[in-house]
Amino acid sequence: MGARGARLLLWLLLSRVGLGGAGSEELAVLSAPCGHRDIESRVVGGRRSLRGRWPWQGSLRLRKAHVCGASLLSRRWVLTAAHCFESSNDPYQWTVQFGELTAYPSLWNLQAYYNRYQVERIILSPKYLGAPPYDIALVKLASSVSYKSHIQPVCLRASSSEFQNRTDCWVTGWGFTQENKLEKSPYRLQEVQVSIINISACHNLQQQPDFLFDMEKDIFCAGSENASSDSCRGDSGGPLVCDADGLWFQIGVMSWGVDCGRPNWSGVYTNISEHFKWIRSLVIGSGLPRVDPGQLLLVPILLWAPFLLWLL
Repeated sequence: MGARGARLLLWLLLSRVGLGGAGSEELAVLSAPCGHRDIESRVVGGRRSLRGRWPWQGSLRLRKAHVCGASLLSRRWVLTAAHCFESSNDPYQWTVQFGELTAYPSLWNLQAYYNRYQVERIILSPKYLGAPPYDIALVKLASSVSYKSHIQPVCLRASSSEFQNRTDCWVTGWGFTQENKLEKSPYRLQEVQVSIINISACHNLQQQPDFLFDMEKDIFCAGSENASSDSCRGDSGGPLVCDADGLWFQIGVMSWGVDCGRPNWSGVYTNISEHFKWIRSLVIGSGLPRVDPGQLLLVPILLWAPFLLWLL
Protein backbone atom coordinates (compact mmCIF):
# COMPACT_ATOMS: atom_id res chain seq x y z
CA MET A 1 0.00 0.00 0.00
CA GLY A 2 2.82 2.39 0.84
CA ALA A 3 3.03 5.07 3.53
CA ARG A 4 0.78 7.51 1.71
CA GLY A 5 -1.87 4.88 1.08
CA ALA A 6 -1.73 3.78 4.73
CA ARG A 7 -2.19 7.37 5.91
CA LEU A 8 -5.14 7.74 3.58
CA LEU A 9 -6.70 4.53 4.91
CA LEU A 10 -6.24 5.71 8.48
CA TRP A 11 -7.78 9.08 7.64
CA LEU A 12 -10.80 7.36 6.08
CA LEU A 13 -11.32 5.39 9.29
CA LEU A 14 -11.00 8.49 11.42
CA SER A 15 -13.33 10.45 9.17
CA ARG A 16 -16.07 7.90 9.77
CA VAL A 17 -16.41 9.21 13.33
CA GLY A 18 -15.77 12.85 12.55
CA LEU A 19 -12.13 12.89 13.71
CA GLY A 20 -10.42 13.52 10.40
CA GLY A 21 -8.48 16.44 11.76
CA ALA A 22 -7.23 19.53 9.96
CA GLY A 23 -6.51 17.64 6.75
CA SER A 24 -10.03 16.31 6.36
CA GLU A 25 -11.19 19.29 4.28
CA GLU A 26 -8.56 18.53 1.65
CA LEU A 27 -9.59 14.91 1.10
CA ALA A 28 -13.26 15.80 1.29
CA VAL A 29 -14.62 12.29 1.55
CA LEU A 30 -18.38 12.71 1.86
CA SER A 31 -19.18 9.05 2.33
CA ALA A 32 -16.40 6.82 3.60
CA PRO A 33 -15.34 4.45 2.29
CA CYS A 34 -15.58 5.80 -1.23
CA GLY A 35 -13.81 5.65 -4.57
CA HIS A 36 -13.33 1.87 -4.56
CA ARG A 37 -14.09 -0.51 -7.41
CA ASP A 38 -13.78 -4.25 -7.89
CA ILE A 39 -13.05 -4.31 -11.61
CA GLU A 40 -9.71 -3.05 -12.98
CA SER A 41 -10.13 -3.56 -16.43
CA ARG A 42 -19.60 4.44 -26.30
CA VAL A 43 -18.31 7.77 -25.48
CA VAL A 44 -16.42 8.87 -28.64
CA GLY A 45 -13.18 6.91 -28.94
CA GLY A 46 -14.28 4.77 -26.03
CA ARG A 47 -15.04 1.16 -25.34
CA ARG A 48 -17.68 -0.86 -23.58
CA SER A 49 -17.29 -0.98 -19.83
CA LEU A 50 -17.64 -3.84 -17.36
CA ARG A 51 -20.07 -4.11 -14.47
CA GLY A 52 -18.53 -2.81 -11.27
CA ARG A 53 -15.75 -0.87 -12.99
CA TRP A 54 -17.47 2.48 -12.34
CA PRO A 55 -19.78 1.65 -9.41
CA TRP A 56 -20.78 5.29 -8.77
CA GLN A 57 -22.17 5.78 -12.30
CA GLY A 58 -25.88 6.51 -12.41
CA SER A 59 -28.48 7.03 -15.12
CA LEU A 60 -30.67 10.09 -14.48
CA ARG A 61 -34.08 9.27 -15.90
CA LEU A 62 -37.11 11.40 -16.77
CA ARG A 63 -40.32 9.37 -16.96
CA LYS A 64 -38.26 6.15 -17.27
CA ALA A 65 -36.04 7.40 -20.16
CA HIS A 66 -32.32 8.06 -19.79
CA VAL A 67 -31.53 11.79 -20.00
CA CYS A 68 -28.16 12.39 -18.32
CA GLY A 69 -25.36 10.74 -16.44
CA ALA A 70 -24.97 11.13 -12.67
CA SER A 71 -22.68 10.01 -9.87
CA LEU A 72 -23.38 8.63 -6.40
CA LEU A 73 -21.94 10.69 -3.51
CA SER A 74 -23.63 9.00 -0.56
CA ARG A 75 -26.66 6.88 0.19
CA ARG A 76 -29.07 9.75 -0.42
CA TRP A 77 -27.18 12.22 -2.65
CA VAL A 78 -26.34 12.25 -6.35
CA LEU A 79 -24.36 14.75 -8.43
CA THR A 80 -25.19 15.80 -12.00
CA ALA A 81 -25.44 18.86 -14.29
CA ALA A 82 -28.00 21.62 -13.75
CA HIS A 83 -28.96 21.84 -17.43
CA CYS A 84 -30.25 18.25 -17.31
CA PHE A 85 -33.44 19.59 -15.67
CA GLU A 86 -34.35 22.08 -18.40
CA SER A 87 -37.39 20.04 -19.46
CA SER A 88 -38.68 19.41 -15.94
CA ASN A 89 -37.78 20.33 -12.38
CA ASP A 90 -40.51 18.18 -10.83
CA PRO A 91 -38.61 15.65 -8.68
CA TYR A 92 -41.42 13.10 -8.85
CA GLN A 93 -40.87 12.70 -12.59
CA TRP A 94 -37.24 11.69 -12.06
CA THR A 95 -35.43 8.54 -10.95
CA VAL A 96 -31.80 7.46 -10.82
CA GLN A 97 -30.66 3.99 -11.87
CA PHE A 98 -27.51 2.44 -10.39
CA GLY A 99 -25.60 -0.78 -10.89
CA GLU A 100 -26.52 -1.45 -14.51
CA LEU A 101 -24.40 -1.39 -17.65
CA THR A 102 -27.42 -0.78 -19.83
CA ALA A 103 -29.48 2.40 -19.83
CA TYR A 104 -32.51 0.35 -20.86
CA PRO A 105 -32.70 -2.77 -18.68
CA SER A 106 -35.09 -5.55 -19.61
CA LEU A 107 -38.56 -5.61 -18.10
CA TRP A 108 -37.60 -8.98 -16.67
CA ASN A 109 -34.55 -7.58 -14.89
CA LEU A 110 -36.14 -7.11 -11.48
CA GLN A 111 -32.79 -6.34 -9.85
CA ALA A 112 -32.39 -3.28 -12.06
CA TYR A 113 -35.70 -1.89 -10.92
CA TYR A 114 -34.80 -2.61 -7.32
CA ASN A 115 -31.75 -0.36 -7.83
CA ARG A 116 -33.79 2.48 -9.35
CA TYR A 117 -34.46 5.27 -6.84
CA GLN A 118 -37.11 7.96 -6.81
CA VAL A 119 -35.87 11.56 -6.61
CA GLU A 120 -37.11 13.59 -3.65
CA ARG A 121 -35.43 16.94 -4.25
CA ILE A 122 -33.53 18.73 -7.04
CA ILE A 123 -31.13 21.50 -6.05
CA LEU A 124 -29.45 23.55 -8.76
CA SER A 125 -26.36 25.61 -7.99
CA PRO A 126 -27.55 28.99 -6.66
CA LYS A 127 -25.21 30.60 -9.22
CA TYR A 128 -26.69 28.76 -12.20
CA LEU A 129 -28.71 31.07 -14.46
CA GLY A 130 -30.08 28.63 -17.00
CA ALA A 131 -26.87 28.11 -18.99
CA PRO A 132 -23.20 27.43 -18.18
CA PRO A 133 -21.24 28.35 -16.14
CA TYR A 134 -22.05 26.90 -12.70
CA ASP A 135 -23.65 23.93 -14.44
CA ILE A 136 -23.98 21.62 -11.46
CA ALA A 137 -26.86 20.16 -9.43
CA LEU A 138 -27.47 17.90 -6.47
CA VAL A 139 -30.24 15.35 -6.31
CA LYS A 140 -31.56 13.98 -3.04
CA LEU A 141 -33.10 10.53 -3.25
CA ALA A 142 -36.32 9.55 -1.53
CA SER A 143 -34.72 6.44 -0.01
CA SER A 144 -31.23 5.25 0.84
CA VAL A 145 -29.13 3.44 -1.74
CA SER A 146 -28.08 -0.09 -0.84
CA TYR A 147 -24.34 -0.36 -1.43
CA LYS A 148 -23.09 -3.43 -3.25
CA SER A 149 -19.83 -4.36 -4.95
CA HIS A 150 -21.11 -2.70 -8.14
CA ILE A 151 -22.83 0.26 -6.41
CA GLN A 152 -20.46 2.49 -4.45
CA PRO A 153 -19.98 6.25 -3.90
CA VAL A 154 -17.19 8.24 -5.52
CA CYS A 155 -14.82 10.49 -3.54
CA LEU A 156 -14.54 14.27 -3.87
CA ARG A 157 -11.71 16.64 -3.07
CA ALA A 158 -11.73 20.26 -2.00
CA SER A 159 -8.89 20.94 -4.43
CA SER A 160 -8.31 19.53 -7.91
CA SER A 161 -4.78 20.93 -8.29
CA GLU A 162 -3.25 17.45 -8.01
CA PHE A 163 -5.05 16.38 -11.17
CA GLN A 164 -3.97 19.23 -13.44
CA ASN A 165 -2.38 18.02 -16.68
CA ARG A 166 -3.21 14.38 -15.94
CA THR A 167 -3.49 12.20 -19.05
CA ASP A 168 -5.08 9.15 -17.41
CA CYS A 169 -8.52 10.27 -16.22
CA TRP A 170 -11.79 8.72 -17.37
CA VAL A 171 -15.23 9.76 -18.58
CA THR A 172 -18.18 7.37 -18.63
CA GLY A 173 -21.69 7.55 -20.05
CA TRP A 174 -24.41 6.32 -22.39
CA GLY A 175 -24.19 9.22 -24.84
CA PHE A 176 -24.00 9.07 -28.63
CA THR A 177 -20.83 7.50 -30.01
CA GLN A 178 -20.59 9.62 -33.16
CA GLU A 179 -21.45 13.21 -34.02
CA ASN A 180 -24.59 13.70 -36.14
CA LYS A 181 -25.19 9.97 -36.47
CA LEU A 182 -28.91 9.21 -36.30
CA GLU A 183 -28.86 6.31 -33.91
CA LYS A 184 -29.94 5.53 -30.41
CA SER A 185 -27.35 6.11 -27.74
CA PRO A 186 -25.54 2.88 -26.80
CA TYR A 187 -27.36 0.51 -24.53
CA ARG A 188 -24.13 -0.43 -22.76
CA LEU A 189 -22.08 1.97 -20.64
CA GLN A 190 -19.07 3.39 -22.49
CA GLU A 191 -15.76 4.57 -21.05
CA VAL A 192 -12.94 6.67 -22.46
CA GLN A 193 -9.59 7.86 -21.15
CA VAL A 194 -9.03 11.61 -21.43
CA SER A 195 -6.39 14.22 -20.66
CA ILE A 196 -7.02 17.25 -18.46
CA ILE A 197 -6.35 20.37 -20.53
CA ASN A 198 -5.61 23.61 -18.70
CA ILE A 199 -7.93 26.48 -19.43
CA SER A 200 -5.48 28.61 -21.42
CA ALA A 201 -4.54 25.66 -23.65
CA CYS A 202 -8.22 24.85 -24.06
CA HIS A 203 -8.96 28.43 -25.03
CA ASN A 204 -6.22 28.33 -27.67
CA LEU A 205 -7.22 24.86 -28.84
CA GLN A 206 -10.79 25.87 -29.46
CA GLN A 207 -9.76 29.20 -31.02
CA GLN A 208 -12.75 31.05 -29.64
CA PRO A 209 -11.79 34.37 -28.02
CA ASP A 210 -13.70 35.07 -24.83
CA PHE A 211 -15.81 31.94 -25.37
CA LEU A 212 -17.19 31.44 -21.87
CA PHE A 213 -13.67 31.21 -20.53
CA ASP A 214 -14.04 34.18 -18.22
CA MET A 215 -15.18 31.67 -15.63
CA GLU A 216 -11.91 29.78 -15.77
CA LYS A 217 -12.07 28.60 -12.17
CA ASP A 218 -15.49 27.08 -12.63
CA ILE A 219 -14.67 25.02 -15.71
CA PHE A 220 -11.89 22.96 -17.25
CA CYS A 221 -11.46 21.01 -20.46
CA ALA A 222 -10.68 17.37 -21.10
CA GLY A 223 -10.23 15.30 -24.22
CA SER A 224 -7.49 15.03 -26.80
CA GLU A 225 -6.14 17.40 -29.41
CA ASN A 226 -6.89 15.00 -32.26
CA ALA A 227 -10.44 14.49 -30.93
CA SER A 228 -10.02 10.72 -30.61
CA SER A 229 -11.47 10.90 -27.08
CA ASP A 230 -14.49 12.95 -26.16
CA SER A 231 -17.89 12.92 -24.52
CA CYS A 232 -21.12 13.41 -26.45
CA ARG A 233 -24.87 14.03 -26.16
CA GLY A 234 -26.35 11.93 -23.37
CA ASP A 235 -23.12 12.02 -21.35
CA SER A 236 -24.05 15.37 -19.74
CA GLY A 237 -24.04 15.30 -15.96
CA GLY A 238 -21.76 12.29 -15.90
CA PRO A 239 -18.51 12.04 -13.95
CA LEU A 240 -14.92 12.65 -14.94
CA VAL A 241 -12.78 10.73 -12.45
CA CYS A 242 -9.07 10.35 -11.70
CA ASP A 243 -7.22 7.79 -9.60
CA ALA A 244 -5.13 8.83 -6.59
CA ASP A 245 -3.39 6.08 -4.63
CA GLY A 246 -6.03 3.53 -5.53
CA LEU A 247 -9.01 5.73 -4.74
CA TRP A 248 -11.14 7.36 -7.42
CA PHE A 249 -12.03 11.04 -7.14
CA GLN A 250 -14.56 12.85 -9.27
CA ILE A 251 -13.14 16.20 -10.34
CA GLY A 252 -15.59 17.21 -13.07
CA VAL A 253 -19.22 17.07 -14.21
CA MET A 254 -19.77 16.91 -17.98
CA SER A 255 -21.31 20.24 -18.96
CA TRP A 256 -21.10 21.09 -22.66
CA GLY A 257 -19.16 20.92 -25.90
CA VAL A 258 -19.51 21.64 -29.60
CA ASP A 259 -20.74 18.42 -31.22
CA CYS A 260 -18.61 15.37 -30.44
CA GLY A 261 -15.08 14.28 -31.26
CA ARG A 262 -14.44 17.34 -33.42
CA PRO A 263 -10.76 18.25 -34.01
CA ASN A 264 -9.59 21.27 -32.01
CA TRP A 265 -12.49 20.97 -29.59
CA SER A 266 -12.77 19.26 -26.24
CA GLY A 267 -15.43 18.61 -23.66
CA VAL A 268 -16.02 21.28 -21.03
CA TYR A 269 -16.56 20.20 -17.43
CA THR A 270 -17.74 21.93 -14.29
CA ASN A 271 -14.91 22.04 -11.75
CA ILE A 272 -16.28 20.29 -8.66
CA SER A 273 -13.68 21.78 -6.32
CA GLU A 274 -15.17 25.23 -6.93
CA HIS A 275 -18.50 23.95 -5.61
CA PHE A 276 -17.17 21.72 -2.87
CA LYS A 277 -18.30 23.80 0.11
CA TRP A 278 -21.81 24.05 -1.32
CA ILE A 279 -21.91 20.28 -1.93
CA ARG A 280 -20.53 19.48 1.49
CA SER A 281 -22.99 21.77 3.28
CA LEU A 282 -25.93 19.97 1.68
CA VAL A 283 -24.67 16.38 1.73
CA ILE A 284 -23.25 16.40 5.23
CA GLY A 285 -25.20 19.30 6.69
CA SER A 286 -23.24 19.97 9.84
CA GLY A 287 -19.94 19.42 8.04
CA LEU A 288 -19.25 16.08 9.75
CA PRO A 289 -20.75 12.63 9.16
CA ARG A 290 -23.24 11.47 11.75
CA VAL A 291 -22.10 8.56 13.87
CA ASP A 292 -24.16 5.42 13.42
CA PRO A 293 -23.96 2.26 15.57
CA GLY A 294 -21.77 0.51 12.99
CA GLN A 295 -19.10 3.14 13.49
CA LEU A 296 -18.63 2.03 17.08
CA LEU A 297 -16.73 -0.93 15.63
CA LEU A 298 -14.00 1.54 14.71
CA VAL A 299 -13.24 2.44 18.34
CA PRO A 300 -10.48 -0.20 18.71
CA ILE A 301 -8.86 1.15 15.55
CA LEU A 302 -8.95 4.68 16.94
CA LEU A 303 -7.19 3.47 20.08
CA TRP A 304 -4.41 2.11 17.88
CA ALA A 305 -4.21 5.27 15.74
CA PRO A 306 -1.16 6.86 17.48
CA PHE A 307 0.76 3.60 17.14
CA LEU A 308 -0.16 3.28 13.44
CA LEU A 309 0.95 6.84 12.75
CA TRP A 310 4.26 6.14 14.55
CA LEU A 311 4.81 3.13 12.26
CA LEU A 312 4.27 5.35 9.18
